Amino acid sequence: MINRNSPIPLYYQLIQKIKDQIESGVYEPGDTIPTEIELMEQFDLSRATVRQSILYLVNEGYLRRIKAKGTFVNTRPEKPKFIGTLKGFAQEMSQKGIPFSTKVLEKHVIPSPLKASEKLHIATESPVFHLHRLRFIHNEPVLIANSYIPENICRRIEDIDFEKNSLYEILEKEYKILLHHGRRDFEPAMLSSPQEVRLLNISSKTPILYVESIVYTQDNTPVEYVEIKMRGRFTVDLIQML
Repeated sequence: MINRNSPIPLYYQLIQKIKDQIESGVYEPGDTIPTEIELMEQFDLSRATVRQSILYLVNEGYLRRIKAKGTFVNTRPEKPKFIGTLKGFAQEMSQKGIPFSTKVLEKHVIPSPLKASEKLHIATESPVFHLHRLRFIHNEPVLIANSYIPENICRRIEDIDFEKNSLYEILEKEYKILLHHGRRDFEPAMLSSPQEVRLLNISSKTPILYVESIVYTQDNTPVEYVEIKMRGRFTVDLIQML
């Protein structure tokens, strides 16, 4: 059900619920979704909130509306992807002469979460190095990054100061791991964590860009999975840099 105590707007919660049902196959391409009245009754929402959610999904390509017939599911849209030569945040900022800094929020070895395990092709709860960082440009917080790397390829990496060192440079120079290419998926999102809202210094109702990235070696072995939450006002410039 809709969580009315959540800082996430009601219309966006409904968007996520419908998207989840489409992406999981509950609604297949060509299926009709419930009517506005049915969604209003199911989730106890106003017509304006339901319409805002439907319009968003139509604009995003998930749904199409046919007059006098209903709202239908489109073929599931592909997320934008990027595959190419890798450069880390620090290297990009340095090369462009942009003042930046990093605050390490956490760095430790933990049992791998389910999603990271799937992306890294390792067993669930295998040891991974978790690096949680807040990145700044011109002393303004711009993004939060959570990186996961299999611990067996980077033992004792948690001892390194990542406020002064680049993760990618350490992997290549200290651990002889040659990073070759990466894949990045982008989608709009909202922050649900009050801590992340505070760290990025934005309103809980401010949209962000959510990025998932997997970094591979030349033989296509995944070595890093990272989740990035980026402030909207910086997204255009940072997508070009990342």
